[in-house]
Amino acid sequence: MKESEVLDLLKQVKNPFTEVDIVSEGLVSAVVINGDDLRIYLGFARNKPPGPVSSALSWLIQAKIIRDIVGVLGDKIRKLEIIDDTTLRRYYPAEEV
Repeated sequence: MKESEVLDLLKQVKNPFTEVDIVSEGLVSAVVINGDDLRIYLGFARNKPPGPVSSALSWLIQAKIIRDIVGVLGDKIRKLEIIDDTTLRRYYPAEEV
C-alpha cells in the first residue's frame, strides 16, 4: 500500500466534532509504511486545548477517530500503529498490561 492510498482511505475518517476529514484538518502528520506494517502519527496533543475538562472531552473524540481509522485500514494491512506525534503515546494497538 502506498502513502497516497493510505491518505485517501483516511479521508473517510471524520473528526466527529468538526465533521472535517482528519487529513484535510491536518490531524495526520505522518504516514510511515514498511512493507505491510503501517504507522500513523496524529497531532492529538498539539491540537488539544489545555485543561482537565477539555482532556476528558477530547478523549471521546480521539477514541472515535481511532476506531474509525482501524475500521478503514484494519483489514488492509498486517500491522497498524497509531501514535501521537508530540507525546509519542501509542493509541493503537492498546498496550498489553
